[in-house]
Amino acid sequence: MGVKDEVKYVEIVYRGIFQKRLAKYIAEGIVYTAREMGRPALSFGRYGDSPERNGVPAKYYVGIGNGVNEEDLIGYSTRVEPDLVDAIIVLDDTLLKGVESWAWQGVQPINLKLKSNGTMLVTSAKRINELLKMIPKKDFNWTLGVINTEPSFSGLWAFKDDLTMEKVWGGLAKLRPDIIDLDHLIKYVSKKQDANKRISAVKEAYSSVDYRTVMKGEGIDFVYNPPRLLTWQEMLEGTVIPAVPRGKRNELFKRGTTKFERPTVDFDTCIKCKLCWVYCPDECFDETPDGYYDIAYDYCVGCGICADVCPVKDCIVMVDESMFTDYRRPYEMWKENKAKYKEWLKNVRQARKERVYVPGLGR
Repeated sequence: MGVKDEVKYVEIVYRGIFQKRLAKYIAEGIVYTAREMGRPALSFGRYGDSPERNGVPAKYYVGIGNGVNEEDLIGYSTRVEPDLVDAIIVLDDTLLKGVESWAWQGVQPINLKLKSNGTMLVTSAKRINELLKMIPKKDFNWTLGVINTEPSFSGLWAFKDDLTMEKVWGGLAKLRPDIIDLDHLIKYVSKKQDANKRISAVKEAYSSVDYRTVMKGEGIDFVYNPPRLLTWQEMLEGTVIPAVPRGKRNELFKRGTTKFERPTVDFDTCIKCKLCWVYCPDECFDETPDGYYDIAYDYCVGCGICADVCPVKDCIVMVDESMFTDYRRPYEMWKENKAKYKEWLKNVRQARKERVYVPGLGR
């Protein structure tokens, strides 16, 4: 049996900058707990995810050896990323729609690298059946677990110590005791400051994590066609790079997976001032024949600048991205049925305030 078969990998998917420290500390905790169990372990960020950008999907990995010395483990782990992983931890449920941090990879399924009978653990206030409306099918059975908590975000390079990492550790110990077990996890956490409340959070998550087996073929269809890179024989000489034609967007680099909120537009109150079109740094707005401005959601990164510069109160409002199942444009919906769109707009904006699921959004 080779080193590859003797290493268990955990993939941690997070939002760049906003969750960097959280992901790093979760990885460290898994490493140190595995070492408490007498196993060599290490963590590493995916090559190319640094420097990160606000909200861009990024990944940390943990490798845990079984009968492998640490030197061999380091040798195998010093690579871009593992081919397959035993467990995936997702720190924001909107990432379930797909991740793209490198332009040439395309938008990848969140569970692309999951092994047969693997485990995915998500921090979310939504139920498992709701999350499965965003998760691609696999051709084998696997386990989906949910830690019932809102996604934890913090400022630039900062860390929000809200016990999310302890909850994730506890959930992982419940679902994958072969990776870290509860006894050794508590031993590790007991050495930390404010140990009692941290141990309580671990135990609470261990006992309350919701999970079930996801059957083969259960989930949504997700066609992943990675962009084909030119071979060196096909590349042009010098530094010539074919440009994207004027007025077009790069079809191979859709940054829509970056956002955890999306702008919604009340076209009935729009004054056609053009400021959203002018200030959008990603050129996501398209002028319509009647002078309004539609949004290409698959390119929108959810920065919120359009909502900030709009001079009309509540004309553009940011809402929770996880409520939606597609990137259908708002102008199309409005033109199709203005009264129905107005009611839909009211519901999604109210849901933002209440953090609840509204059936039918984005369909």
